[in-house]
Amino acid sequence: MKNVVKLISLLLAMMVFATGCSSNTDLKSGEEKTSKKASEYINLTMTRPTTINPILNTDKSVSYVLDLVYDSLFEFDENYNLQPKLVDSYNVSDDNKSVDITLKDDIKWHDGNRITPSDVKYTYELIKENKENAYYSLISNISKVTVNGSKNLTIEFEESYAFSLENLIFPIVCKDKLKGLKSDDLKLAKHNLVGSGAYKIKTYEDRDYMVLELNKDYYDLNKDNNGKEIYVKMVPDSESQTEMVLSLDSDISKVTLGNISKFIDNDNFEIKGYQGRNYDYVLFNYDNEYLQNLDIRKAISFAIDRKSIIKDAYSNRAKLTNFPLNSTSNYYDSHLKPLSYNTENAQNYLKKAVLSLSTIKDNKNTDDTKDDADSSKDNTTKTDDSSVDNTTDNKDSNTDKTKQDNRSFKDVKNSEVKALLNDVTFKIIVNKNNTERVKAANIISNNLDAIGIKTEIKDLTEDEMTEALDKKDYDLALIGYGLPAVSDATYVLNQLGYQDKQLDKYLKQLQHATSEEKTKKVYKNLQKYVKENAIFISFGILDDYVVLNDRLKGELNSNDFSVYSGINTIKMN
Repeated sequence: MKNVVKLISLLLAMMVFATGCSSNTDLKSGEEKTSKKASEYINLTMTRPTTINPILNTDKSVSYVLDLVYDSLFEFDENYNLQPKLVDSYNVSDDNKSVDITLKDDIKWHDGNRITPSDVKYTYELIKENKENAYYSLISNISKVTVNGSKNLTIEFEESYAFSLENLIFPIVCKDKLKGLKSDDLKLAKHNLVGSGAYKIKTYEDRDYMVLELNKDYYDLNKDNNGKEIYVKMVPDSESQTEMVLSLDSDISKVTLGNISKFIDNDNFEIKGYQGRNYDYVLFNYDNEYLQNLDIRKAISFAIDRKSIIKDAYSNRAKLTNFPLNSTSNYYDSHLKPLSYNTENAQNYLKKAVLSLSTIKDNKNTDDTKDDADSSKDNTTKTDDSSVDNTTDNKDSNTDKTKQDNRSFKDVKNSEVKALLNDVTFKIIVNKNNTERVKAANIISNNLDAIGIKTEIKDLTEDEMTEALDKKDYDLALIGYGLPAVSDATYVLNQLGYQDKQLDKYLKQLQHATSEEKTKKVYKNLQKYVKENAIFISFGILDDYVVLNDRLKGELNSNDFSVYSGINTIKMN
């Protein structure tokens, strides 16, 4: 299990998904290729690569382009659900520790040679030998790849893991072109000009541009393809990519949230949003005795207007979700009704908290009294008066406790709630440089104030946030998390600090589920359990954006792994 957790955590920082190359033809490097309404090309940009070897590349903008050139065994569709790519069929073992794969019949490299299981094995070995590459974490649970003929292979895993197939999304490279090369030679463009994807490299001019042409022999070619070549200009950085689109010298580009305002209300562009993998939520500090109380947590959950936070704090640039999964995932339970904004419910749960916290305190006082009595029992000198007095006190105490046990939350007075909250002030911490979360923190503060819960907001630097989280110097923390490539929510849930045997049981079941149906069932139970116990407060998944020149017509199937998916069906005016 340690390897699996490591696999997931490493994925967050290094997820780059790449693809590769083909043969050179002539094209003058000084020839102008612009998209200013008259270009014969679809124009893209990427930062200047240190290599176009899809395994050794670590730049995400480069990987988005290379993704058009190289295929993988499996891929994620626009809804972040796993689909076979080079795979024709597969069979996962009962213990989930191996998978037998049969490759498709009609898959070929751009030079016409067939893709074989030996290419898959070589790719795995190349990744394993180069630990600094972006895919090393994906293969860390693989123990062995065995070739079983011209189309069949077996991949064995170190540990049983429900999401092992989702790790098989690394690009497959050509063994015949790369085997035996030294590490420096592996990075050279001339050795990386044969791919397997929908596009092949027609021309490559180092640190300047490359031209991709449609692979007409592609096994999965859409009949409605546009047949257009793609001109990829190499630029110094991401800001240059944005400026190229603004100047109409590039047709499509992924754009950050900070730059999206440059394209709004500009008739030259169409903005396409899609769910990314950045997830924002509120973490409770379970060292706080009040937050250990379920009624308090539910009161807070009902008090917070999450829809208003998405609208006003995130400017509707996030998808409201209830769990750390993309809402389009097969594993996300869209039918589960969340603890939605309802101030009446919030007030009622505060009244319930008066009763539940009083019961806890009474039980604690009873235990303390019992301990004191037991410890002094042998040294007590009894008198008639003291015996009568004690009996009377005990009867009164038991009568009060019985009355307390029989009370409904409807019997609790507002003054009792006020007394409960009189000495409570929840500290909310937030990264001062994240404007969306700062706005969200203020909305939360106002929401909680409306039901009588006092708060103080601490705007912290990134380093101060890290220190506060480590020291648990907070009550509520607004934080973000990059969802891993795999659909595994256990890493987030393990970081919540919530200690519970049932939760641990669900997480263990999730890690070792042996089929998609079993995984769905566990996830359904887990999401319901998280809601019923108000374990944390979910905001949702932040949107990512692609900007298109308005001369292009059609839809991309973008996700965080493949921004340009569907580009071959885009039409040009």
